[in-house]
Amino acid sequence: MNNQLTLNQQIGQMLFCGFEGTRLLPSTEKLIREGYVGGLILFERNFESPQQLWELMCEVQDCALSVPPHLPLLISVDQEGGRVARLGSPFTRYPFPCAIGKSQSESLAYRFGQALARELRAVGINMDFAPVLDVHTNPANPIIGNRAFSDQPSEVARLGYSFIKAFREEQILAVGKHFPGHGDTHLDSHLDLPRVDRDSESLENLELFPFVETIRQGLDIIMTSHVIYSAWDEKFPATLSPKILQDILRKRLGFQGLILSDDMDMKAIEDYYEFESLPSLGVNAGVDMFLFCHAFEKIERFAKQLEQDVRTGAVSEKAVQEVSNRVLEKRKALPSVPEVPPDFESFRESHQKLADEMAGYLG
Repeated sequence: MNNQLTLNQQIGQMLFCGFEGTRLLPSTEKLIREGYVGGLILFERNFESPQQLWELMCEVQDCALSVPPHLPLLISVDQEGGRVARLGSPFTRYPFPCAIGKSQSESLAYRFGQALARELRAVGINMDFAPVLDVHTNPANPIIGNRAFSDQPSEVARLGYSFIKAFREEQILAVGKHFPGHGDTHLDSHLDLPRVDRDSESLENLELFPFVETIRQGLDIIMTSHVIYSAWDEKFPATLSPKILQDILRKRLGFQGLILSDDMDMKAIEDYYEFESLPSLGVNAGVDMFLFCHAFEKIERFAKQLEQDVRTGAVSEKAVQEVSNRVLEKRKALPSVPEVPPDFESFRESHQKLADEMAGYLG
């Protein structure tokens, strides 16, 4: 499929980054035109209003369609509900996802996913870094907590699937995170490198279970965790572990979708691994797309290092081609930006009613 793309353009498919501005700035346009990115992630810094965001998405995708491979970019955001919601009013302010767990309602999980997806779709976003499929097994966890649906793996799996089903029907890509499970950590991977020292059987039954079930039901994209699981790999966090991504996720669980890293700027990676080693470690572990949320300037540096790794044989060109093909397949199926500006008034009342219903389960 990508025989007409240069090595640089194939590598570009593997890079996912944040960017500055509420309009398409020359720096972002350069990344797109020179083929350095396959996807972009939005933050508060990119958002003023739904109208402005829709216009920005039109600019971004028009630019992407004008250059090889002439496909729309993956455009994502962290919009989970609760404290992780990058897009403010008039996007609906939903409660923490743990409200869904307290309701034990597949219908509510589905309706939440449907409403959230429709708001994103209206402005041209085609992907959300949700749902959290972590099981909240550690009350002292500083980063997951009420972002998780439940402390029961079967409930996380059941409710997570209903959420994902709604996203699929609305043509928005859901990203299950953080594989193989961030729920039992006592450190925040933004700040340090956490460890989970459960035995293998416990990891299987608790952390892994929601991913096993949602993969079986067709989950498209999985985000890795920057966490060491000592029973499986004492040396590398999941993001850089062939044992976890290749042996467990690909071979044993049969996952065929995209593997996306968590933010490579986090201290769990930045403080423990040399930057120049990351492309070869990540690709050889099995990562398809590398996420850089804030360090915009690292994208070209990462791409050039990966190109050098291919030239020296540290990474096989075939591996890059296979990853590029997987990303291109996803980009080929992306919906276009809506032709008309978003009309949030059309669903404001019904979505707020849903948010209030969810909040009712939190007491």
